[in-house]
Amino acid sequence: MAKPLLNAGLKIHRLQNQRRIAYSLIERSRTLLKPGTPFTREIHELFKAQGKFGSKDRRLYRELIYTYLRYQPWLEGSYAQQDAFMDKLICLAAPTSEIQTLYPTLKDRKPLEIPVDHRYLALDREIDDLPQLVPDWFASHTERAISPKSLLHLVTRPPLWLRIQKDPREDLLQRLRAGASPEQADQIAKHPLVPDCLHAPADFPLANHPCYVEGYVEIQDISSQILLHLLKDAPKGHWLDACAGAGGKTLQLANLLKPYGKVDAYDKRTAALRELQSRAKRSGLANIGVLDQRPTAGAYDGVLVDAPCSGSGTWRRHPYLMRQTSEESVFDYAKTQLAILKSYAPLVKDGGVLVYSTCSLSRHENQAVQEQFLAAYKDFCHQPLSPRFGYEDKGRGITVYPEDHNGDGLYVATFRKQS
Repeated sequence: MAKPLLNAGLKIHRLQNQRRIAYSLIERSRTLLKPGTPFTREIHELFKAQGKFGSKDRRLYRELIYTYLRYQPWLEGSYAQQDAFMDKLICLAAPTSEIQTLYPTLKDRKPLEIPVDHRYLALDREIDDLPQLVPDWFASHTERAISPKSLLHLVTRPPLWLRIQKDPREDLLQRLRAGASPEQADQIAKHPLVPDCLHAPADFPLANHPCYVEGYVEIQDISSQILLHLLKDAPKGHWLDACAGAGGKTLQLANLLKPYGKVDAYDKRTAALRELQSRAKRSGLANIGVLDQRPTAGAYDGVLVDAPCSGSGTWRRHPYLMRQTSEESVFDYAKTQLAILKSYAPLVKDGGVLVYSTCSLSRHENQAVQEQFLAAYKDFCHQPLSPRFGYEDKGRGITVYPEDHNGDGLYVATFRKQS
């Protein structure tokens, strides 16, 4: 009869060890919040240094680290008391299967019964306290007033958004659900408004799923997918994706340009270009050209500049940015964005379109940059975006907020080069 008790004791010992590891990792992550620190790369290296982490371990510790970053201002007071701190953190975290394994280590042996988007109640906080979690300068930067609903989204883990990359010739939803738990399967669905957009739970294990490996679906946030659908005219001809990153919009743009159009893609980050090349190969698309040097000449029907930015629209997905970003860095990014726009404007042919976007919610990086560009380039005029999805472009572009579609936030404006 002693053996079950022994096994239970070993299990609790292992779970307590996971708590200690999580605490030490969070302690290390606190040193990575200086502006400009490549947080995700450093965390990846930190996980590698542990030697024995499997995929479940990485998901567990990443969720705890990111939860800490979302609620950092409220957790600092209890940080020195390790057990109390970890109890609070586990209760705040999204109840993924990995997090739930730690519930037996809680003081009361079970978490509070609190909805995922109201986890702040675990700290006896009210919804009106949420502004304390974001930088104090943030509210003055947004075009739309930041409501409690907005803040709830900014501190809540987003779902996984997918885009159908190629025709599966079979029931894609059925294939995706086959690789999910019953709870996950219930959340996998097509979006009713956004073409080819699929919703999946945040903890859905997509990386090794055949639908992803074979290129039938790609990970792309819903707001990012919406961007190209907001263009007044459907893309055609020869396009340049000037700041392509890992290529989410490049792949979508290439799909929209079929069968006769093509897209060139460039990014100064070579690692991102390698990922883009891998994704392009997996997609089977033949109308993508990956450039190893920045183009300095040409005449494109369209140029997409998805400019580097402060990333406030992605704080829910990348909460470390909420702690790294200063107001001064926002203004620095705005200068860079304007310079990038100016450098690519000459590559747009007469009658062509220049698309400017950021994943920032700051008007200083968005509307202000748009206004400065139009003031400097009289041969370009503002081209209103399509009134799809309930948006209206009143001459200043469109900002998509996280609460609009339960995704990231972004800004987009388009300029037509006059003949």
